[in-house]
Amino acid sequence: CYTAIMTSKNQIKAAKWLLRIGLAFVFIYAAVEILVNPENFLKYVPSFVTHTVLVDSFLPTFAIGEIVLSFWILSGWRGRMASMICFLILVAIILPNLSYFSILFRNVAIALGALALFALE
Repeated sequence: CYTAIMTSKNQIKAAKWLLRIGLAFVFIYAAVEILVNPENFLKYVPSFVTHTVLVDSFLPTFAIGEIVLSFWILSGWRGRMASMICFLILVAIILPNLSYFSILFRNVAIALGALALFALE
């Protein structure tokens, strides 16, 4: 019984780490791409954002926020909150861009990974 409990705890711990690493990788990769090739991301910025702030300042700020979020998610500190923010960001990217769903469909799996981490934390 003790061995089963320890194995289960280790499996949960491993699952959390794999999800954290996967989420951090996705957000860091996207942030670097935004900083290097911001023009590739202009079409994904919702119109309510472009009407509110300058896109030239929004994209780098968003990228830096993604990097900060990546390190937060890796730290494990307040993991439920960090994973929920990841989930909400991904939903906020997917929903206004349903016309690009054939490209963004992968974000659904990433968002659900963030939700899985939320459930495990």
